Amino acid sequence: MNKSLTHKIAACLALFISITVCSEVSSKQRVKGQYATSKQPYWTVGNVSKKLSNACRNGRFKQRKYLLYSIGYVGKIGRGITGIAQKGWNLHDPKKFAKSGYTYHFFNQGYSNCKVYVARTPKQM
Repeated sequence: MNKSLTHKIAACLALFISITVCSEVSSKQRVKGQYATSKQPYWTVGNVSKKLSNACRNGRFKQRKYLLYSIGYVGKIGRGITGIAQKGWNLHDPKKFAKSGYTYHFFNQGYSNCKVYVARTPKQM
């Protein structure tokens, strides 16, 4: 199995885990707008995009409403929070970078080290 495919599989699994493995206890600990919590490091949620991260740092690709929806990462390593946006929902994207079927996770939006992680949006059941 090639390294790229392995990373993609790991990213999809991390996203699936962060979305589906929320116990009743963790749901009581969430803050308003927090979609889920995960013990995985925040950087495993998707593949970092240099292009979108640079656009985020320059205010050309960002969440319309900061942390409207988020995932909290509470494990021993990689603690943090990512805001979530999609094409057509909570996304400021004047250059039309976003693609349908993907979710964009923003880490440190508004700072010079903003990173945008891209993950395929899970199918609705």
